[in-house]
Amino acid sequence: MTLPTDTTTVTASSPARSPLRTARGRGGRLRVALAVGHRAGKGSGGGLHRASLACAAFLALLTLWVSAAAHTVHAERDHRMTARNPVSVAQGDTGSAVARWWERPDTVGDRSVSVIFVRETRPGTPPPPGLDRWPKRGEAFLSPSLVAAAPGTERRYGSFAGTIGQDGLADAAELVAYVNPAQPGFFGPVVEPNSYVRGFGNPNQQLFFVSSHQFDRGIAELDLLILLMAALPCAALILVAVRSRADTRDRRLALLDALGAPTRVRALVLAGESWRAIATGVVAACAVVSALSLTSPTLPFTGYQVWSRDLRAALPGLPVLALEVFLCLVLLTVLAAIRRPRRTGTRPTRQRNRTPRWPHALFLLGLAVAAWGSEHRQVEGRFGFVAGSVVALIALPYSASHLARVLGRRLAERGGAKGDPVRIVAGRWLAARPATLARLSAALVVGLGLVTIGQVLTTQFTGPAAEARDRYQTYGAALVQVRSRDIPATAAGFTTALGPEKVLRYSPEPGVSADEEPTVRLTGPCESLRALGQMTSCPSTPKSARDVFTQLTPMGANVLRDGDLVSAPIASVCACQAPSRGDKALYGFLVLNSDGASGLDRIEQAAYQHLIGPMTALPGQSWYLGSAAQTRWLLDMALIGLAALAAAGALGAAGIFLEQARALGPLSAFRTDRRFYSGIAAWNLAIPLGIVGAVGALVAALLGGLLINLGKGGWMSLPLLLVGLVVVTLAGAVVALACGAVAARHAIAWRPQGD
Repeated sequence: MTLPTDTTTVTASSPARSPLRTARGRGGRLRVALAVGHRAGKGSGGGLHRASLACAAFLALLTLWVSAAAHTVHAERDHRMTARNPVSVAQGDTGSAVARWWERPDTVGDRSVSVIFVRETRPGTPPPPGLDRWPKRGEAFLSPSLVAAAPGTERRYGSFAGTIGQDGLADAAELVAYVNPAQPGFFGPVVEPNSYVRGFGNPNQQLFFVSSHQFDRGIAELDLLILLMAALPCAALILVAVRSRADTRDRRLALLDALGAPTRVRALVLAGESWRAIATGVVAACAVVSALSLTSPTLPFTGYQVWSRDLRAALPGLPVLALEVFLCLVLLTVLAAIRRPRRTGTRPTRQRNRTPRWPHALFLLGLAVAAWGSEHRQVEGRFGFVAGSVVALIALPYSASHLARVLGRRLAERGGAKGDPVRIVAGRWLAARPATLARLSAALVVGLGLVTIGQVLTTQFTGPAAEARDRYQTYGAALVQVRSRDIPATAAGFTTALGPEKVLRYSPEPGVSADEEPTVRLTGPCESLRALGQMTSCPSTPKSARDVFTQLTPMGANVLRDGDLVSAPIASVCACQAPSRGDKALYGFLVLNSDGASGLDRIEQAAYQHLIGPMTALPGQSWYLGSAAQTRWLLDMALIGLAALAAAGALGAAGIFLEQARALGPLSAFRTDRRFYSGIAAWNLAIPLGIVGAVGALVAALLGGLLINLGKGGWMSLPLLLVGLVVVTLAGAVVALACGAVAARHAIAWRPQGD
């Protein structure tokens, strides 16, 4: 006989022996058991189980490969950084140097730039990795990302000589410029010992290219991010996949027990049912990964581009990883079903879902406590917000079951009033099974909530950082600080290039002894000083700021009171000649800029043309740099997690619907058309999933807003929440159509059994 795939009843009319016993040899029995499992999996309802396993295998392999590839990319990146780092000459042995190498920081937008001033001192010396030649006087080689970062950047550092090759960059997103200054005596004031180099290939990564990597995140942090935002949602999808259509497999195992099949054969049947679907998902993931390795993909939120050469370096480990995922998922599928308790009969059992009424009150209480905590803002407030958020996220799925019961009753009543049998059946079914909506909402709501809270936490500032952020957002590029080496000798050219009326200069205050705290004098024309406040008169001799200004403008308060835009407290103000003696580290410029970004470009260009190693900064910018990039990394990793959560919710809902679809069988005496059953599936799957997604997005946005209020800052991505809502809603619609078609086929083939 051949084992039946429909295992609702057992047919034993033929005395023929089972093929499991007639097959010769262990290998023959193994092949037969696997074939039986494969045939059984292709039976009614098996398509959902196969789709779930394939989707789980695809996302699981993709997530693990992202983690493995990240480690490989990081190793390749370290190799390139080591090859380009300069090797300094021994202390005092400057005569053996073959080149000068000096790094200074710069910024473009909210990102840091490493500006490397280089000059060949011994002809014939190989250039730094990534350059085909040394830049000539006044030339600059820029990384491709720096050229694309902002219009006009290629003219900032001098004449554009070309782009830096991949061998000279840590990654595609790095902002680096190699500049050979036009000034002949540029390196005269540069006295750092490590500016004299004898070659390249230094493994020390702490001393070089500091600016372009000061906000880098370690590989361990990326692993943690992948675990929280991608791996855990994928684990939820795997759990849903391995237990989808579990009742059907339990009846099949009961049939095998009745035929006397041992545990080993039952495991082989389960493996035969699942291995092809899992293999399909693994092969699809391998194909996608291989295709990506032939290109240089760009991540959607960060804009971070991964070079294909680095991805190809990770490909040798893909077969082993694919085999591990395949074996682990097959084993999990077998273990999840092999030990399940067997039912003793074939009569369907009616499950009673008793929905408690207190969870929705607990949910509202959690939101109230979180709102109180966000307003209190002390230690008790933060504890209250955390406790309230946890309670709200836990109670919300249970509250969804109460919502499902109410929605089902209203739907049935509306269907009765309109004479619509679809809404009558769908409403009564939803009201009788409210726990279904709770299961669907758990992973989606908690996942969206955690992703949103994580976004806000990574973008919040506290203390001085929050004040600096406020200054950065208030003033923008209206006030620019410029510092450099040997300002007394180079100030005239810089001031003339921009116009004296736009430049204020601060210098060491004369007459301050070495034992006293250093102070500075602020000098500039009267027109520039008036931008700081209302003056009694324009001082031609040094006077204190209190004697000069009767009322300060916001910009003046930022300069004269906050003190972070100058190197020391301002002791005096004067529309006179600036001092030229004293500690050279105390010199600098404050440039008034009323032209926005274009004016900032002119200031930068003039600084690199006339000054020695200039550094420009905006108020509060040092605290703000890098924060946006850190947040976008979280969003990129969350995309995989949202896909897994959407798949888990949709496939889990479909599995629950199809397991219970047998209850629709008696309706086949009334109607058997697909439209009828698709309508029932839509009201029980698509609409509840859409409601779950909307409620989850609203709760996540509410908790994120409360956390922003608690920390007085932060940012959350509303587009990401909308994407999650759209994905969940579309998944529910597609699954509802598929389940409606399957339910219609069930109804046509339904026969009364075990009454």
